[in-house]
Amino acid sequence: MKKLLCLLAGLLCWPLAYGAPEKANTVLIHPGETIYVRFTQLGKKIKLAQVSQTLDPEAQVILTLDPTDPTKKKLFLNLKVENKFSQDLIYKAQLRLLTENRKIMAPVYPVVAGKISLVTFPPRVEEIAIFGYELER
Repeated sequence: MKKLLCLLAGLLCWPLAYGAPEKANTVLIHPGETIYVRFTQLGKKIKLAQVSQTLDPEAQVILTLDPTDPTKKKLFLNLKVENKFSQDLIYKAQLRLLTENRKIMAPVYPVVAGKISLVTFPPRVEEIAIFGYELER
């Protein structure tokens, strides 16, 4: 009976050790994609409401991940973040190399209200997770 309980406890904990699924407020973007994001706003805090790859004129944030100038030898990736809020947008980003199972937090900067931010990343990045959205006052 003791062995059975230990086995059940191990099976219950195994998914946690393997890796938790993405949080609800995370947007995943891959090279060549454009993502349109809508939020619900409660004061300074914002919560992800809708994510779409189809053109959405009501989106408050537009994310684009494209290669830099194709005439150069090494292509870097540009993450373009367009902020349509009337306040500055703060967010966090995690770079992921899925084939090597590696993740690293990326340096990002607040996006001024009504403006576009452009951040350059290495060419080997396969996916970027964007989360931790806040509006700055």
